[in-house]
Amino acid sequence: MAAKTKPKMKSISKPARSAPRKTKAARKSSISNGKKLKSDARKNPKPQAKPAKAAARKSAKKVEVRDSSRMREAQSKVGPVQKVRSKEYANAIHAYESGLKLMHAEEYEKAIRAFRELIAEHSEEPEILERARVLMQASEKKLHEKAKTVLKSAEDHYNMGVAEMNRRQLDAATQHLQHALKLVPKGDHVLYAMAVVNALKGSRDEALSFLKQAIHFRPENRFLAARDSDFETLMEDAEFKQLITSAEK
Repeated sequence: MAAKTKPKMKSISKPARSAPRKTKAARKSSISNGKKLKSDARKNPKPQAKPAKAAARKSAKKVEVRDSSRMREAQSKVGPVQKVRSKEYANAIHAYESGLKLMHAEEYEKAIRAFRELIAEHSEEPEILERARVLMQASEKKLHEKAKTVLKSAEDHYNMGVAEMNRRQLDAATQHLQHALKLVPKGDHVLYAMAVVNALKGSRDEALSFLKQAIHFRPENRFLAARDSDFETLMEDAEFKQLITSAEK
């Protein structure tokens, strides 16, 4: 008979032992410790370093505040001076534009007179004075072009006389102004121009005589002469001072 074999026994794996459970006291202790750590973290948070960009922006703002305060102080100091200058500048610009309009209208004689008055009354505006001189020379050039034609009227001779005077051709200016005076003996603008020509020549008595007549027919010429640099040689003359300061009786 064949021998019976014993059946193989299946190995039974034992379940792994689980970690021992914490006691109630241990669980309570760990929970309380966790809460304490969170509470301490809230009370004493760790300081965080500020980013470099934020610090730079803050520094830039401080600089801007200081700069703006300095600018306000500077503006408060120079404000009144600019206001006074702007008023004088506006008056000079208005006179300049008036002369320019006359020039565009081809009324060159009136334009020259306007520019001469501007130069006399607004000597503190060098930029505008330079422009006025340029335009006055341009007007004089136009008058020279007219010289090719026959001069007939007093205004024609007056304009040519003023143009020659501005070019410091004093003898030629005198001739034209004398022709103009023959046609308009009471022309205050012609008399004033004759006074200027004689002052530039150094002829004191003739200059004062013509200026006195110009003021007699037009008192406003007194104020024009007081600011006219062409009368520089007479500024300290006693008779000249009397003419430009005292009203005629």
